[in-house]
Amino acid sequence: MRTFLGVLMVVIVSGDVTTIRGFLEDSVLLPCNCSELDKEFKWQMEEPTKMVMLIYNKTLSNRYEGRTKTFLSEDSNNCSVLLNNITAEDQGKYRCLFHREEKYTYNEVYLNVNANYSVCQTEESLSGGVKVFRCNVSGSYREAWIQWTLDGQLLTYSTTTNITHTNYTDAGLYHFNSTLSTKLNWTSEPTCDVKAKNISTTLNRDCGGPEPYQNPRPQAVDFMRNHFMIILSVLLLGLFSLLLLYFSKRLQRKQEVNTSKHTTNSNVTI
Repeated sequence: MRTFLGVLMVVIVSGDVTTIRGFLEDSVLLPCNCSELDKEFKWQMEEPTKMVMLIYNKTLSNRYEGRTKTFLSEDSNNCSVLLNNITAEDQGKYRCLFHREEKYTYNEVYLNVNANYSVCQTEESLSGGVKVFRCNVSGSYREAWIQWTLDGQLLTYSTTTNITHTNYTDAGLYHFNSTLSTKLNWTSEPTCDVKAKNISTTLNRDCGGPEPYQNPRPQAVDFMRNHFMIILSVLLLGLFSLLLLYFSKRLQRKQEVNTSKHTTNSNVTI
């Protein structure tokens, strides 16, 4: 019994959990210092699903096939692993296990996966006291959505606050658009935020890039309306010119008739 308890006490040796942030489709280093390594080491995911990632240089899970790199051949104290092309499913707790001085030791790392998004929020005032707030978002992860908050409180569609959402895909990027309109006279402005399924988001608030996406139909309507106004103006100007020419010639003929009558009367008097 004493020997059995001794073995258990030897096995449970661990360090603190280190949180590492990685970004979708990027690479991240999961660190593990394994100085005085006696045997092979292995990496495995502990949460949310338990599975062996690799044992030394051999990848055991299809999920990580072709995406891992180890450094032990270059540094005998380095059991870290480089994970490439990060996916949302990679988020979770990992464990690096190795044998040192007849004891099994492990280090734990929590990988927090982030998705990058560019956010542009604009505001305009319409007639009737209506304020319109627009939020245009683009990123590489489709499982995301826009939400509006005011002073830390989540805003939802209501009789006083109208919120609409549209999404589309272009050139490999996912675009999310939302419009909030209200007649309420808020003392502060609402803020648009981006949430993603199961992972964190990193937002870059900048409107200095390409123009936000606009629905092509309103642009076409504006184009037709502008050209219609131009054509109508030309037609009215032409009609005015014709009328001016008509009345000018009529006045000229009237003057000629009056001149002719005056000449005739003069000849008769003589």
